[in-house]
Amino acid sequence: MNPASMNCLPDDLLVQILSFLPTKQAASTSLLSKRWRILFAFSPNLDFDDSIFLHPEDWKQNCPDIQKSFDDFVDKTLASQGGNHIKSFLLKFDENYRDHRFAVDVVDRWICNALGLGASELHLHIEPIWYRDLPSEVFTSTTLVNLSLGTRLHSPRLFPDTYLPALKVLFLDSVWFEDDQFCNVFLTACPALEDLTIHQTNYKHCPDFSYVISSKTIKKLSVTYNFYYDDVPRIISFDTPNVVDFYYSDYLGNESPQCRFNSLAKATLDLNFLKDDKGQLQNGADVTDLISGIRNVKTLHLTISAVEVISVCCEGGLPVFNNLVDLVFSSKKEGWEVLLPLLLERSPNLKTLVLAGLDCFTFRRHPFVGIRIPPNNQIKMLGIKQYHGSENELKHISHFLLNMECLDVVKVYVAPTMDSIKKMQLTEDMLKLPTASPEVNVQVL
Repeated sequence: MNPASMNCLPDDLLVQILSFLPTKQAASTSLLSKRWRILFAFSPNLDFDDSIFLHPEDWKQNCPDIQKSFDDFVDKTLASQGGNHIKSFLLKFDENYRDHRFAVDVVDRWICNALGLGASELHLHIEPIWYRDLPSEVFTSTTLVNLSLGTRLHSPRLFPDTYLPALKVLFLDSVWFEDDQFCNVFLTACPALEDLTIHQTNYKHCPDFSYVISSKTIKKLSVTYNFYYDDVPRIISFDTPNVVDFYYSDYLGNESPQCRFNSLAKATLDLNFLKDDKGQLQNGADVTDLISGIRNVKTLHLTISAVEVISVCCEGGLPVFNNLVDLVFSSKKEGWEVLLPLLLERSPNLKTLVLAGLDCFTFRRHPFVGIRIPPNNQIKMLGIKQYHGSENELKHISHFLLNMECLDVVKVYVAPTMDSIKKMQLTEDMLKLPTASPEVNVQVL
């Protein structure tokens, strides 16, 4: 659609279209006519990314003119709002070479101006090492509903009047709080918080930390600790009784999280072993409490590394998963023979089983002995991912078909490298396999 035909559209629709563009592109439409210049001022979403102005070759030359161009653009765009409320303000800022004595004031001014315009979403991705603290307005906003902080902040100041009454979604990327400030101050100041994401990266300047995540309002929780080595001590505890959806990725050393989940419906675990300073794996953590804490889950996804950790470190054994209906299980070797049969035995109401990496599980015994499947299993849907069409994989599928009497559907997802001829042959082979269930629909996808 060309600009002339778009001029026939009503103002409200044009403003909505502009709101989907990066702010620099939306601003460029103001050159079309006076009408577009006015429309741009009503855009509810402001998106500022200094990488659009600056490129690697500019960093080496330290171009002050381009820096000033970016600063002027942000200032003029905020001023052009004329007091109109905005919905979203995003600032991506990665200029480490600036004179931080002036840049801190500039960044703070932009943030405060956006909050002053009533922004309900604030997304900050500020990389410079000189930027340490956020203005107090960020932690006292009554309009913020969605807040993202990706700033590598070390111990940001939390003020006595910290309070975010409307905040529902919080994303923290490499933000470290001192002592119990995160739980006792920050989370306490967010009485409406429903969705929390924490992502901590392996960063050489990161401090020791101790996280207790305690909240009765959080329903969706995603936590990723990307620390490979055991030189960063931390204690993690989850006291979130109303969490429904839980994602947890971590490198476990000598400690495992304590957790309380009373309402959990879906959980994804991506557990890994820590390494010492010589690169050797550390497998001292006992994950019994963690696994017991998620025992009421309805949908469980275990990655390959999580299966390995649980197989080695669940010293207290597995609890009974009475509510588990859907299980996604990925493994290489040991998990097939030990952990999967145990999970099947302790999941009496399991209806859907999705397996990945089955080609890695080979029995060398003769005759062939498959995965131990409880005789009273209730599995109705079986999914096989990453299928390569080997004789070994076909034997396993045949074993499943003979031992799952309630089975209705089998979905086999072939590897992308498989050609159409081999896929057709595979389908024919599948349809010839004997089954315990009289009406099984086998699908090769």
